[in-house]
Amino acid sequence: MTSLNENQLVSKTHGRIAFRGVIDTLEAEVIEAQVLAAGLGESDYCARLGEILDYLRSLMAAEVNETPLPPPFLFGMDAEEIHRQSRSVKGNTDQPMAVELPSYTQGPLAARLNTLRAKIREAELLAVKALDERDDIILAMNRLSSALWFLYCESLQ
Repeated sequence: MTSLNENQLVSKTHGRIAFRGVIDTLEAEVIEAQVLAAGLGESDYCARLGEILDYLRSLMAAEVNETPLPPPFLFGMDAEEIHRQSRSVKGNTDQPMAVELPSYTQGPLAARLNTLRAKIREAELLAVKALDERDDIILAMNRLSSALWFLYCESLQ
């Protein structure tokens, strides 16, 4: 058993506890991606990943404390702009993003960003199952996935 909140013990297999574990793992993976970006001299990506990490930490706090989560504001973009930019080509939101499928030939940073995007998608699916009343967190997970897709596509240019 473990604490869901200060008044309730639940099984460690409880959906919210599983979700917290996934977020904890995502935070660790973002830190690893920052180490990689820093080692490649990609300080801009390191900083942007720091924004992702900070938001994941806010998301975890909101879930644990059962408080509202503000919509994401990442890389100078609000939630809707993140969504639009993840579907655009070099800022042209009227044209779908044309990107080659992920490949090892794109290098270690692109591969790491794509892995993070995929893991955030998995976490989003878990959030839908475990936190169906938390639309704020489910939207945040969706926009985090979009933000990672945006970074991945940008890394290919």
